[in-house]
Amino acid sequence: MKVNPLTEVWESGRAAVGTYIMYNREIATVQIAAAAGLDFIVFDMEHRPYDYEMIHDMAQVARLAGIAPIVGPAEIAEYPISHVLDMGASGVIVPHVETPEEVMLAVDAARYPPRGHRGRAGTAGHNLYIAPESTVDEMRHHDSEISLFLKVEAEHAIHRIDELLAPDGVDGVMIGPLDLSINMGIPGQTSHPRLMKLVDRVREACLDRGLRFGDYVGSPDGVAAAVDAGASWVIVGSEMDALSEAWRRAAGSVRE
Repeated sequence: MKVNPLTEVWESGRAAVGTYIMYNREIATVQIAAAAGLDFIVFDMEHRPYDYEMIHDMAQVARLAGIAPIVGPAEIAEYPISHVLDMGASGVIVPHVETPEEVMLAVDAARYPPRGHRGRAGTAGHNLYIAPESTVDEMRHHDSEISLFLKVEAEHAIHRIDELLAPDGVDGVMIGPLDLSINMGIPGQTSHPRLMKLVDRVREACLDRGLRFGDYVGSPDGVAAAVDAGASWVIVGSEMDALSEAWRRAAGSVRE
């Protein structure tokens, strides 16, 4: 069983498409996402009411369904990062990264020695409770598979993007468009030319280094443009957006 199904997607030469799971706690939601052909799902522990037990259960179902569970830890700290990986996450999106020191902390928490200092959980969620034949081989395999993504959400941090991407061990970067707009003093203006220039700066920095640039789009209509612009993983809205849009259209068609 793959630790991270995204690696096969990228090896095939195509971009990965996923979505946020914001509030739904039903394992059927994960199965529906996999059956629909999504490559990954994202659980955001910074803003949403998830606990580690739920992350464990959803990650297990996702891995068994062949879809990558990616988790946004609540903070930049060793335990929140390493623990969700132990639960079975295929990768993490570390929020609000602003300094090289924070990048190094994330690498240290996500990678096993000698690249980092992540502790061993033994037989647990990360290996689907299948005891490894070789601890050394499994650690090496997991380090090569796990995706460590950074989310940059402050203007001053983007101006230091070259420093942030200098440490070895980072796989990709995305912008947090809403928080970035707030940081820039233009709340909600996620298509503002000033903001889009910063997005371009991060995209170019990733492409120059062979890293995976991630993008967020509000609807499926934006996926093709994001991929054409260089994104290798695209988050498309959330399950709440999909439900709300479908229900609004249904209600609107009756009223019309």
